[in-house]
Parts: sequence; structure tokens; C-alpha cells
Amino acid sequence: MWHIPTIRSVCAIGLVAWGIADPPPAFAGDITSTKHNLSASGPGPNKSGTTTETCIFCHTPHSSITSRALWNQALPSQTYTPYSSSTLYSHPGQPTGSSRLCLSCHDGTTAMGSLRVPPSTGPVTLWPLQGEANVGTDLSDDHPISFVYDRALALQQGNLMDPSTLPPDVPLDASSQVQCTTCHDPHKDKGGQFLRVIGVPESCVSCHGIHNDERSWHYTCSWCHDMHGAAGPQRLLIAPDVVTLCGTCHLYYGSTVAVQRSVTSPAATMATTTAEVSSLSTAASVPHLAAKNLSADFSKASIHPVRSFSNEHQPEEDPRTMPRHVTCTDCHDAHPSSLPTRSPLLSSSRNQISHGINLAGSAVIEVRYEYERCFKCHGVRDQTVSGITRQDNTRNVRLEIDPGNLSYHPVAAIGKDSAMQGFESGYGASSLITCTDCHNSDEAVTSVIAAKGPHGSRFAPILEREYQQGDPVVDAFQSYALCYKCHTRSTLMSSGRFPHRVHVQEQQASCAVCHDAHGSRTNSGLINFMVRDQVGKKVVSPNRQGVMQFLSTTPDHGECTLSCHGAEHDRQRY
Repeated sequence: MWHIPTIRSVCAIGLVAWGIADPPPAFAGDITSTKHNLSASGPGPNKSGTTTETCIFCHTPHSSITSRALWNQALPSQTYTPYSSSTLYSHPGQPTGSSRLCLSCHDGTTAMGSLRVPPSTGPVTLWPLQGEANVGTDLSDDHPISFVYDRALALQQGNLMDPSTLPPDVPLDASSQVQCTTCHDPHKDKGGQFLRVIGVPESCVSCHGIHNDERSWHYTCSWCHDMHGAAGPQRLLIAPDVVTLCGTCHLYYGSTVAVQRSVTSPAATMATTTAEVSSLSTAASVPHLAAKNLSADFSKASIHPVRSFSNEHQPEEDPRTMPRHVTCTDCHDAHPSSLPTRSPLLSSSRNQISHGINLAGSAVIEVRYEYERCFKCHGVRDQTVSGITRQDNTRNVRLEIDPGNLSYHPVAAIGKDSAMQGFESGYGASSLITCTDCHNSDEAVTSVIAAKGPHGSRFAPILEREYQQGDPVVDAFQSYALCYKCHTRSTLMSSGRFPHRVHVQEQQASCAVCHDAHGSRTNSGLINFMVRDQVGKKVVSPNRQGVMQFLSTTPDHGECTLSCHGAEHDRQRY
């Protein structure tokens, strides 16, 4: 046995030669105050009471294992489960380089006191590492390591910085690989968790960059992501699935909200009252969650059923072939997020990885219009949920609003009837509308701070205002409040151009009996007769001659041949 009276200074010189330590003056004063000081003077819970030597627990100048860093621990022989993901373009394998050294202690399989060369005072007793610092041998829930990070990967992944632009504090190893020491400096603990760059967000964006203009609360990466021991491994999420994760902030009940807090520990939480959240948001610390609480909307009668498909979404999925599902991330990209504008044309730079379907039915990687995102589910095939049966019974919204149809609501293009009149202020024959002009939270009408969007509504199918679609329906403004958002009721009910007064007021036929709100492939004026209502009751049917037909005679008039409300119509003119 040999004696090491000045192991710290000897190791410092050796480590500088290996390129993994600062010069001795800085090195000597740093590690002693960190949890990596396992000697009797160490500040952490794991320490030996029999030696004051600091470096010996990792390094020895003599008889070290044949490895870099004069390593004094046995290299792990375990087989590890590396991180994997459907969106990962790199190829992490078994740990190499400094990561393999770190795992000598941090995989929790070997006693920390099992040294090749013990300190001068003799062998020490230190058990295998426990707690958060023990990452285990399953690394599938940890940030990937031991993979080459080069310009080709950055270009392929799309959201990574060019490695040539990485700051000096974020080093790759000699093989251009990301290792544990890329993020962590084992000899310094400047800002907690031995991070080389102080702060979790700042550390992450060194490689991942800042997503567009998102220096908002979403920019605090560890409010959503956990780099070690993630509950949702594939995306390194702090929750087992996306819906639970988003619900941490956006689905809270009562007067408090559990907000993920990353300042001290990825697993810590902070209870924050709604009022406190509002005040904090003013200081740009957290979002205005009081205005983004979706718990009420998702408790309503008509909702997007995100709780039914929490783990179905894959960012790279093809909407044309994916299994039917809807989760938060099917519509929202939490990184380059933005509120949609009034225009149906969205900024593509804010929707970089928002997949969708265009009017032609082709998959697009970057949606340009709001409806392209909706088409992911509503523009590929007929809907399977129960609903109205129509004469032309397609329930593919993409086909219904196609500008090539005889008529359509002006979502993808302005309407064909340039002479149409009777609009409320702000709307006209040349107006364009968006899907969310109709499909929205019902509270968006009455509350200025209510969460916008088609999360849930009292009015099916997720409508902003009431729209009765049965037969018969007692006429009242509220019964068709959604229609009257754009169309002036007094004009519609006046005698003259339209037969609405006779049908809606006198016969109590709802607007939906004659009109398909999305569009009609076969008739002008959105005419597509309701054959059966939502519960299967017959409404409009062929007449005795077996004919059910609407003919447009002029832009203002038409004639019907059919049977409705027990009355036969034979070229009935309007």
C-alpha cells in the first residue's frame, strides 16, 4: 500500500492533462464544496468519516484502471437500455467515454466505496448511490448520451443548433459525442445539479435553441421535461402522457393549480392560487393560467375527447393513416406556440412541426391555414360519431367546404354568391371565416378571459353558440344564435328572397333541415336535405314519385320536389 499525502493537487495536474478539469487553483477550491466531495468534509449525505482526501473517490495517479481520467472506480459492466424515441435521429448505444465513468456510481449498482486504490487511511464504507442521483441501468427515461452530434444531425433533426455554435461551457467529447459531461461539470456546481450552464432552460437552449419568439413560460423547459427519470420516457415528460402534462397547468380545479417547478428539483411542485398566477404572469414568470384553465370546457357536454387517447399521438404520424385519436399535441405545438390570427392564413414559422392535410387531401408538414390542422381528423374520412343523415351524406369536412362545390361556407375561399346580403357588421359576401369562428368554447362569447378554442362547449358539436338542428324547433333568436352571429335575422325572416319565415317560423323546421352548414356538393345555397335527424327520425324524404330534389332557378329562387312534414311538394317554388 502506498501513501497519497496530496492526492488533490496530484489529481488536478493529471486531470488537466486528460482535458477534463480546470487548472489546479480553480479546481482545488471547487469540488470540496460539492456533493462529489465524499470525504469527511463533504457537504452531501454520502461521505466517508475516515478520510479527508477528496479526489481519491474518482481518481488515482497510480494503478488506475486502463482508461481516461486515471479512474479509481471499476468501470460498469452492465448492459444499459438506451434512450429511444420515434423522433430521434441520433443513435445512442451503450455508454462510452465520460458517461461510462459517471455511471460507475450513478447507475446505483456498485458501492461508491469500492475503489481500486483506497485512501491512505484504509478502505472506506460507502453504499451504492440512492435517490434522484441514481439513474439506474434503464436510461430510456434519461436524456440520450454517447451519440455523435454533428452538423448533419442538426440539419436532420431540424431544431438543434449547429454544433460549431455551441458555447465553450457545453463541450462535446473528442469524438463529437454528447456525454454526461456535456451538461454537467463533475468538479463544479455553479447553479445546482452540477450544470455547466446556470439554469435549466439556459442549459437546454445551448443545443436546442430558442423556439422562435418563445421567451415565455413554455421556455422554462423543465416545467414539462425531466432530463433524468422522466415519467413519459419518449418525450422526457414529467408526466406519463401529454394530456396529463398539459393538465398540470391547464386542467386545474378550485382555487389552486399545481405548477411544475424546476428551480430546485424537477420533481418539486408549487401550489399557486389563481390570483397569484395572474400576478406572476404579469412579470412574465408563468402564463396567465387563470385565462387558460380548460377544466370547465372539458367537463361540458360536447368536447374533444383528449382523455380517451392520451398516448396515441406521434409527432411524425401521417394523418391519412394514423389511428383515430386526439390529444393536446395534435392541435398545439408547445414550443413555437402562438395564438391564431383572425385570418385563416397562419404564419408557417409559428407552426413548424404542426402536421395537417391540405385541400387536395395531401399531408403537409407545416400547416398554413387553420383548417389544414382540423383536416387531420375531419378531412380524411367520414366521421364515425352519430349525427345527421343527409341526402348527400359525406361527413368529410374537407369535401364539404371544397371551393369546387356548388356552395360552401367561406372557409377555404370566399363564397360564390357575390350578391348575397343581410350580414351583421363585420361580415359580408367577400368575408372569410375560420373553423373556430363556429367551433369554439361557448364561454368565449360571454367572457373576455375565457380560454378560446374547440376544447368543449355546451352546444354540440363544440359550437360557440346555440344551433338547434332537430325537427321541429320552436323559432327564437337563441335557437339559431350561431347563424345570427353573421346573418341578420330580420333580413332572413322577411318575405322576399328567402323562404325562411315560412319554414322556420311557421313550420318550425330548423335551418339544418335544408342547409348543410359546411357546404353542398350538389346544390347552391348550402342545400343538402336532412333525411334523418340525430336520433334517426325521418325528416325529408322522396315524394310519391320517388323524387327528392332542389332546383335553383335564379340566384334568388328555387323549387323543391319532395315530401316534408307530411306535405307533398311537386316543384314547389320559392
